[in-house]
Amino acid sequence: MPVPKAFAIPAALFCAVAIFILLFARFDTFIFFGIPILAGVAGATILRHLDPERTTADQITDALRIYWGLHLIYSSYRFWVADTIPAIPHPVAGPFIEILGVMGVYPGIKAMEGLVGIMLVLNRWVPLMLVLEVPTSATIFYLNFFVTGTPRQLLTGPLELGVNCALLLAYFRYYRPFLVMKAYAAPPHFLAGSDKSAEARS
Repeated sequence: MPVPKAFAIPAALFCAVAIFILLFARFDTFIFFGIPILAGVAGATILRHLDPERTTADQITDALRIYWGLHLIYSSYRFWVADTIPAIPHPVAGPFIEILGVMGVYPGIKAMEGLVGIMLVLNRWVPLMLVLEVPTSATIFYLNFFVTGTPRQLLTGPLELGVNCALLLAYFRYYRPFLVMKAYAAPPHFLAGSDKSAEARS
């Protein structure tokens, strides 16, 4: 089955970026960004062949989902293998990350990243996982873009939040029921049964 041009063109560009990272960046950076990019494109292509009814939107979403999942898995893996919080040579960002470690929050964040990454790759509870990752993505964006501000962070900060937001947009219809201006109580039926559901009153 031929790959749609609407997917083939961005896929080729993403693969070119991955190869560029391999040739001109550190190998750790290639593992962090390049390999997930290539795996995302390959995974989306395979899923398209397995399910011909998948649309171009599905393919692009699959590529981003797999990329983002593997990226988060490696971020979590790198922390747990090294068993240390990375030293950040910055007068604000460095102490901030150290304090997160002292409070025990940083390991929790990395555990969450690993869980979210695995669920994204497996395509399980994806809309929920994307919401859970937003606070971390937003924090990374703020620290990298507004606080640290080095050339690498100016790229990776927006990328972290951008991919997260792009996937949220890709799954937007799952969130529409939450976007109601006036909501009514709708507890589980075993707690408070009602003849009028929230759907009927909204």
